[in-house]
Amino acid sequence: MTGKTHASCGMLVGAITTQYFQTDIFSSVTIIILATIASLLPDICHTQSKIGRRFKLVSFFIRLIFGHRTFTHSILFIAIITFLLHIIQTPSYYMVAIIIGLLSHVILDMMTPKGVKLFYPLPFNVRSPIQFKTGGFVDLSLATALMVGTVYVLFQPFINDIISNWNNKFFK
Repeated sequence: MTGKTHASCGMLVGAITTQYFQTDIFSSVTIIILATIASLLPDICHTQSKIGRRFKLVSFFIRLIFGHRTFTHSILFIAIITFLLHIIQTPSYYMVAIIIGLLSHVILDMMTPKGVKLFYPLPFNVRSPIQFKTGGFVDLSLATALMVGTVYVLFQPFINDIISNWNNKFFK
């Protein structure tokens, strides 16, 4: 998947999390940012990814030690992050956004022909039965659909008011 697709999914995860927890505006913005960053974080192992280019040295060493789509795309990585978040007593709405953001990345990358080493350090790749090419039409269409979903979730109360007013005006 492209960084755009991962980020779009992270934003949607964040938007849904804000609605679920009914957070204030500051927490909502923070949740969306955290979920978006978390949805990009597993690609720290790829030096040319959006996050890999921002943290070149860290990315270089993670790729050198683990390779691409191995440790950072595994249940083990997500479990370690979850444990660390628990240790520092992260509020539940932030923790949910981060964990689901990470999971979204792994699930999306499972939909590529290469798949991911979900059970790292075990050496086999896990792939979804539904697969499509990174950067292809489906990938880019998915990014767009996820962004539309994000806008809908964030503006759903406003959209519902408009529809309700429109229905009341024309269909009494």
